[in-house]
Amino acid sequence: MGIKKLIVFKPRHHIWCTLTLLLATSCTVACSGEAQLKTATNLSGARPSKHSAPAMSGQQSKPSDAPLSAADALDAKIKALKPEPTKVGLLTDDGQPFAPMNLVRTGADSLAFLGGDCLYLSKAVLPDPSIGGFIAAQKISAPSSLSIPVHEFANLIYSPTRNSIIVLDKSGDIFEFDLAKKNWSVLRVNVPISGSPDPEFIDLCLSEQNNILNLLDPERNQIWRLRLPPTIKANGNNVNPVFERTFPEVMPWRLKPGDASVAECISISFDKRFYLLKQFGQITTIESLSPGSQKVHQAKLPIKSSAGFGTIRPSRMISLENKAIPLYVVERQNNRVLAVQKDMGTTKAFNFPPNSNLRGLLPVADGFWIIDNNSLAYRSLAQPTSAGEKREAKENDPRLLKLSAPIKGMKLPKHAGVYPGARRLYRYGVHEGLDLFNDRTHIAINTPVIAAGAGKIVRADANFVDMNKGTFNRVMRDCVNEHRTSDKNEDLFRGCQVWIDHGDNMITRYAHLNKINPKIKLGQSVKPGDLIGFVGVSGTGQNLPGRTKYPHLHFEIWLDGKYLGYGLTPAETVGIFEDIFESSPHK
Repeated sequence: MGIKKLIVFKPRHHIWCTLTLLLATSCTVACSGEAQLKTATNLSGARPSKHSAPAMSGQQSKPSDAPLSAADALDAKIKALKPEPTKVGLLTDDGQPFAPMNLVRTGADSLAFLGGDCLYLSKAVLPDPSIGGFIAAQKISAPSSLSIPVHEFANLIYSPTRNSIIVLDKSGDIFEFDLAKKNWSVLRVNVPISGSPDPEFIDLCLSEQNNILNLLDPERNQIWRLRLPPTIKANGNNVNPVFERTFPEVMPWRLKPGDASVAECISISFDKRFYLLKQFGQITTIESLSPGSQKVHQAKLPIKSSAGFGTIRPSRMISLENKAIPLYVVERQNNRVLAVQKDMGTTKAFNFPPNSNLRGLLPVADGFWIIDNNSLAYRSLAQPTSAGEKREAKENDPRLLKLSAPIKGMKLPKHAGVYPGARRLYRYGVHEGLDLFNDRTHIAINTPVIAAGAGKIVRADANFVDMNKGTFNRVMRDCVNEHRTSDKNEDLFRGCQVWIDHGDNMITRYAHLNKINPKIKLGQSVKPGDLIGFVGVSGTGQNLPGRTKYPHLHFEIWLDGKYLGYGLTPAETVGIFEDIFESSPHK
């Protein structure tokens, strides 16, 4: 692996000197962890930290007529960019900005970033926050030659004992990238289990000297444990696929007082005990069970502030196994980070501007770095937002402001498992839409479905014929054999559909319809609220004799070729849908 120099300029005794950072090389294509949101074009820089590397100076000169190497071309591009205090711009090693979902430190001078279908690896230390700068990283694409396909990356952690990056995808499969050998392997294949519901792993952490991998599963109300061998075997098949339970299993709908509960939790962290963040902002703790014990000790960790924080809208929680490092609760839709002390719950708030896009966070001794669009932003723990300072909500993609509810009187479901990005393990796929059942909104067979915005009809399944039993079973076998849902089979599962093109690279899809409005035609323009079809069960297999049940609307929003929810955590996706259909003034 070659070495490149990343130049950061700063004045010293009236003479410019350079701060060089070691960079990983190779890839030339940028990958966005949140493809449906437009990449910011202006790069910002970052601020000093106790983890900064000493400045290095000097660089080889080349004859003026010699062609520039890739490293020199990157140096030249970075020289033209102006660093900003408390900012670090993120670049691929061909100089293009990238906006990752999360990041981890993989060593004293190494970082790994996660995109929806790739990793970015950087051999670089963070610069002094008071100066800022830029970090360039090598793109490592998702594996394509393993025994199973990657569906869409969800989260990552670094395993110091194995010197690897462990990556969870949205179908629950677990992959591993060996940092020494630079190759991918399958750590564990997720498969359906007997009894409903199937597990849904939405977050992960390490415990017990980094030897236990823990996966949060709110669907089955469990924290699953996987014992990790200290080294990676050559064939990559090094872990028994059977998980251990952390506590006695009780399904969420059967919980009684005293039962351990991770239902409605969205994030997990470990520091002598488990810290769990619920989707409405409550933090609870669960002590690890001693061998042979059946009693679980759990408690609430109140978020304390004399000023109060209003409605907490958490999207993730991140910390380290260090009592001095607080629990950082990221509120993407609130443009805010809360730093919660692990013992008493004493909390500080850090507000960000409305055009922020807060994602993963990296704690450091004196504060934290957080992904904000295509840069890292630094905040010092000693400088929280002052009490009473106005907080401004996140600015969502303006195209979404054009949309309204596809069913009159619609109330959003509370269950994150029916939103885009949730696993659909029975068919080895990822859900790409919002399912609206008869729970908070009255929905039945032939409930009217209306256009969510003005646009043109680009698909209308008139004279639709659903799958018969033989076709449905064949499609299901395809999913099992391929460990995925192909685009063709995905389309069959959506059943009878209408698609509307709203312009500006936004499309909405309405699926599982019983029938469409016979008056709508391909190419026809529609207005918000126009009748386009009726709720049904088409494509679900529930149309087969004796199985007609669970009528619902499957509603998808697509921006720039990606479904709304791609590259987002479940809580981030729920937050955007709340803003579209419940928080906007005209809704």
